Amino acid sequence: MSTLDRYILKTFISNLAMVLLILISLYGLIEFLEKVDDFIEFQAEAKYYLLYPLHLLPVIISNSMPMAVLLATFATIGGFSRSNQLTAMLSGGVSFNRINRPLFLGSLVLAFLIIVANLWLVPWSSRESNYILRTEIKGKASQTVSSKDLYFRDGKRIISVNQAFPAKGVILGLTIIEFNDNFMPTKRIQAERATYIRKGLWRLDNAVIWGFIPGTSGIASFDHKTELIIDLKRQPSEMLQLWNRPEDLTFDELLQFTTKLQAEGYDPKAYQVETHMRFAKAAIPIIMVLIGIPFALQRGRNASFSLGIVISLVIFVVYFIFYAVFAVFGAIAILPPPVAAWAANILMALIGAWFYLRLQD
Repeated sequence: MSTLDRYILKTFISNLAMVLLILISLYGLIEFLEKVDDFIEFQAEAKYYLLYPLHLLPVIISNSMPMAVLLATFATIGGFSRSNQLTAMLSGGVSFNRINRPLFLGSLVLAFLIIVANLWLVPWSSRESNYILRTEIKGKASQTVSSKDLYFRDGKRIISVNQAFPAKGVILGLTIIEFNDNFMPTKRIQAERATYIRKGLWRLDNAVIWGFIPGTSGIASFDHKTELIIDLKRQPSEMLQLWNRPEDLTFDELLQFTTKLQAEGYDPKAYQVETHMRFAKAAIPIIMVLIGIPFALQRGRNASFSLGIVISLVIFVVYFIFYAVFAVFGAIAILPPPVAAWAANILMALIGAWFYLRLQD
């Protein structure tokens, strides 16, 4: 690598580090302001004020990186233009593509790191931070804030799961309704939390038990137990096989889970889209460099960093509108999962390439 390459790359990395630090701080502050009421309301222990953001940090970095790359590209090329360094390089016989090469090489390295993080580290971060928030901080109240309920039939029982953490063997908001041969309810068990013990046994906390008179809706008995051991004859992987947030699964788990859903006749589209999205997200830094360079040169020496922020925000709004729309199309089977995952990237890459090539006309 030449001295010029090292200089350009060093400038880009310095700008990226500065912008990324600012974005992470802002992201963390917004996240804290959104969650601080929960921390106070549920009297969270002091250690969770530190543990929660630390576990969430990989997710924050992953979500902030595309914007940071775009702003760093704008700051690097725009800074060279304002200080006449770009003019000096071009006058010295250095081609425009040669100047931009270190930025693309840097974005390729970032893409590789993001792939590794998205396949394993970021899902772990999402899963662990969600677990801390739902169980350790909100505790028993977490069942009232869940956004998803799962109902499934298990022999002569219907089981409802309000919030679940398969990797931890923990269920929040468990309801079990037992039926007789005529499919009339005979018993209902409702618990705030269930924890897997061993060999199909689960410990239910604060369980409420109703017994019903067969053939009627009358209540025969009512009981409350602080702790109840019940045999569900299912391990966490069997009990919670349909309750997995796609973003919480590692790449290996996504592949295994998708195969399992297909074998059992369920629709795996959301998980297939997420699998392809892991790779599509990694390509975003390259696209951000491709888009950032021509926009940084639109106003020449008048391209300020504040202008870069405005332009970056506009680009990001447009990109994530495309991203969200195509992701929904993939989840509802309008588009094949690979197309849904990569469509926004391809569209933005074409726009960026068009602007980039125009600079060389």
